[in-house]
Amino acid sequence: MTDWSKYPFVRMLIPFAIGIWVSFFVSSFHPSQTTLIAVALALLAVSVMTSLMLKHQRHYWLFGVVMACYLFMSGYSLTQVHKAEAQRAYFRNFEADARYYVARVYDYPTERPNSIRTVLELEYQFCDTLPSRPVSGKIMAYFAKSDTSFSLRYGDLIAVPAPIREVAPPMNPEEFDYCAYLARKGITGQVYLKDEDWLDLQTNDATLLYAFSYWFRDVLLTSLQRSGLSDNEFGVAAAILLGYDDNLADEVRKNYVAAGSMHILCVSGMHVGIIYLLASLLLGFLNQKKWQKALKQALLLAVIWFYALIAGLSPSILRSALMISFVIIGELFRRKGFIINSIAASAFILLCVNPNNLFEIGFLLSYSAVIGIVVLQKPFYSWLVIKNKLLDRIWGITTVALAAQVATIPFTLLYFNQFSTYFVLSNLFMTPISFIVVISGMVLLLVSWIPYLSALVGYLVWGAVYLMNWVVAKIESIPYSIIKGLYISDVEFALLLVALLLLLMMFILLKRRLFIIMLSVLMLMMVSVTVRIYSSENQQGMTVFSLRKHTAIDFVWGREHLLLADSTLMSDASTVDYSLKGVWSKRHLSSQPQMLSFDEDFTNSYLSKKSNLVSFDGKLLAFWDDSLQIKESLNFRLPVDYLLVYGVQNPDVQSIVNCYDAKMLIVDGSVPHYLAEKWVSQAQTLGMPYYSVGEGAFEVGYAFK
Repeated sequence: MTDWSKYPFVRMLIPFAIGIWVSFFVSSFHPSQTTLIAVALALLAVSVMTSLMLKHQRHYWLFGVVMACYLFMSGYSLTQVHKAEAQRAYFRNFEADARYYVARVYDYPTERPNSIRTVLELEYQFCDTLPSRPVSGKIMAYFAKSDTSFSLRYGDLIAVPAPIREVAPPMNPEEFDYCAYLARKGITGQVYLKDEDWLDLQTNDATLLYAFSYWFRDVLLTSLQRSGLSDNEFGVAAAILLGYDDNLADEVRKNYVAAGSMHILCVSGMHVGIIYLLASLLLGFLNQKKWQKALKQALLLAVIWFYALIAGLSPSILRSALMISFVIIGELFRRKGFIINSIAASAFILLCVNPNNLFEIGFLLSYSAVIGIVVLQKPFYSWLVIKNKLLDRIWGITTVALAAQVATIPFTLLYFNQFSTYFVLSNLFMTPISFIVVISGMVLLLVSWIPYLSALVGYLVWGAVYLMNWVVAKIESIPYSIIKGLYISDVEFALLLVALLLLLMMFILLKRRLFIIMLSVLMLMMVSVTVRIYSSENQQGMTVFSLRKHTAIDFVWGREHLLLADSTLMSDASTVDYSLKGVWSKRHLSSQPQMLSFDEDFTNSYLSKKSNLVSFDGKLLAFWDDSLQIKESLNFRLPVDYLLVYGVQNPDVQSIVNCYDAKMLIVDGSVPHYLAEKWVSQAQTLGMPYYSVGEGAFEVGYAFK
């Protein structure tokens, strides 16, 4: 029987995390902070009283139940209190009177293709008639590129105009929810600022620790460049060594994703582990006496956290540093810790600091990968007994990659809808090479001030990084290196996650009967997937996507679909990936649909297009051309189900009414906002039903035939 007393943080983490999860999804119930704190304290008091009253060990489960309820309520309460909207000084509560805000640059400004991006923390609000008031809240800011915006630094105070624009929710089905993503980081607004829109107050209010971290990282980045690293090699080295990925080219990033090696570019457990092993080896002489061992552990803690500091204190580095810190502290007090408990302890602390970490994909992937390696690697390794030392090492590296991949499958399928086929091959080469990059890179940072030695070590780092980039490029070029479109529903994700937990428990508890339960859960998931795929054979419908710069209409018939769009859309890969491919994956449609332009006639088994008319599924869709100016109503108006207005066209609903008998006017998302408002206003005046795609995609159909 498993002694769960060895895993106190595991027992604490589970109800605490469930409370956070429930608090996020149960958005209709918002008790006051006082009520939440009162309930949590009452449960704590009950749990303490229960522990004092229990006399027999067989009744101790009752204390566990009450304590679990307390932890559940604590997670729920902490999440509610942590929400930006729950703060009394939240800036939206007073925005009606706002003229401008004083804000602090909260994050390190980064250069994007068309702007400088950073997060601003609002501190004061100024009005015309009322005195200034302190406010709270964070916003995402995009600055037009200029000498002034390039000079922004972390901690600078600036003045920005009101009002603050809200972040738009997803405009298309299965589109990435950027609004929710920012909200989990406490960011509830966004602004685009030209030079004349904001004022630098020539004051810096930076937190000293983070200011030093960013400054020192800039010094080290400059050292890397002086040592001969440039272009893709510099971008990869900066990402691996310092967690700075702003110089990482999109093509390189895509290659690493396809090869299943993206984790190497994130400063995480592997990097911290290498630093720990290297420092421990260098401090090996401090193993003679008791005080020397204590000094060694203290120095190791200092080295780990100093590295975390120069790597920017990112969430991934904090997770890894916390986990290793628990191991070091356990050795310091001569207590051999249980690694699973140390992992749970670090997760518990990070969730206490910020409960929204539970919904960060980096947090989930990091912890699932580490748990998978700790629990599954040894059982996988024991499957084969290899006497040859080289082959045995290769098998060991393979089982590490396999364990991590198995543990992260539910999250990669849910968030990315894809699977890297050759992850084992990739990690077989990348793991030893990345080990060389990290060690040689650390040496390079230490000797960067020595001219000839830094050039020699820099050449070694350049060669190792070049080899890494070459390997992932070759693996990415292999056919079927990455399988995309692997959509799973929320229910299927939950079943897959339960199956993974049962697999982990089977190896932890050594209970084989859990294997049968795991297979049953996987069978239920496969039934759900099969039913969903079968249903997709009978789907039919039309979607007018909401895209600001493009017009796209998707006609779906079973597993086939045809995309009627402007000629520039499919060359805009970022828009297709962000707005279209999610729903295509869900509906089991090809990511490379048959394309049709607006000036092209076409006919197949389920659709016919002639000139500006499209017949599909018994419906008639027409496209409006503003060159037609019908001043008087025609004797026969063409009856159509939908009439679409797209692009920059002068509003003229009266001409449409004179020419067409349309059941609904659809104003496309490509119509500029100021013109869309005029189209809608005229439609309302004439009593014509309308739909503005700028407020969200227009969908019709998708029922069974």
